[in-house]
Amino acid sequence: MCISERLKQVLEAKNMTVTEFSNVTGISYRSAMNYLNEGRDPNVDALVKIHKGLEISITWLLTGNGTMFQTAVQKRVISIQEENLLSDYRTMPEGIKKAFLISFREISKNTNSI
Repeated sequence: MCISERLKQVLEAKNMTVTEFSNVTGISYRSAMNYLNEGRDPNVDALVKIHKGLEISITWLLTGNGTMFQTAVQKRVISIQEENLLSDYRTMPEGIKKAFLISFREISKNTNSI
């Protein structure tokens, strides 16, 4: 499978027209048509625009390896306090960890029944 075929897959997955592809990426309609019809492969600048505009993996687009869509950069999902608790937990002996787990489960049960 070539780049043009993978681009067609992306447009199909996103239910996007060539005009929308052109608008989202900032690539001219004519160039977009060339990329889709195997007239030519996108240059580095166009690859970056496609990557940013369509949120797809450049590696996948070029090689077919990996996943089509890039994974979003994960924002901080735990607070500093949670990080500190986790750090403290990791330094505990196994017996204390087990006791902590039992206590935590009991606290959770009591909290959920309120």
